[in-house]
Amino acid sequence: MTSKPTPLPHPKPRRSQDDRRETTQRALLQATIDCLIEYGYAGTTTRIVADRAQVSRGAQTHHYATKHDLVVAAIEFLFDDQAQHFSEAFEKVPSDERTLGRALEELWAIVSGPQYAAVLEVVVAGRTDDQLRVVVHGVALGLQQTIADLLIRFFPEVADEASASLIIDLALALVQGAAVSQMGGFGAPQQVIAITKGLSAFLTPDVLRLLVPPPESDQHP
Repeated sequence: MTSKPTPLPHPKPRRSQDDRRETTQRALLQATIDCLIEYGYAGTTTRIVADRAQVSRGAQTHHYATKHDLVVAAIEFLFDDQAQHFSEAFEKVPSDERTLGRALEELWAIVSGPQYAAVLEVVVAGRTDDQLRVVVHGVALGLQQTIADLLIRFFPEVADEASASLIIDLALALVQGAAVSQMGGFGAPQQVIAITKGLSAFLTPDVLRLLVPPPESDQHP
């Protein structure tokens, strides 16, 4: 009997140009974040990023012509990823465990992670770079809006966006300060977060209204 011929493997479908472009851009952005963490803003160069991403210099300049373009896109990418991560992580929390303390815990998990060092590098660089500072502020507001929307959705006691914004401003100031302490190796950041989680149960809109003065236009002479 003659044996049946072995069927030839199906050729792999060719990737579209959009797929290849997205893969290259993602590799460059992740490499930029890694370089910011490892070398700092000043030590990050387009050549180092291209080598890290295993992308040719021509391909790198085609997608992001300058270091500024690379860093801006990488920080936007990182903040979008953090906002999505926070949303997905909090969605998975059982409904009876969705407290402000748990939200703070999820936020701390993001801010205390290694990639947040890239954000701090760019924040510091933005002090003397107006364009960079505007971008950082813009993407940070996007993350804050995501968290505010979740607070309003899951916590009826947070009745409006103004109250949610106040809570988030306080939480971010604390966790970011704790993150700087942790990266610098000083202070007691874990203790600060633990105390803040305990105090979060008392952080209601009524308490906020007592602690935060109204805008000047609302104050009577």
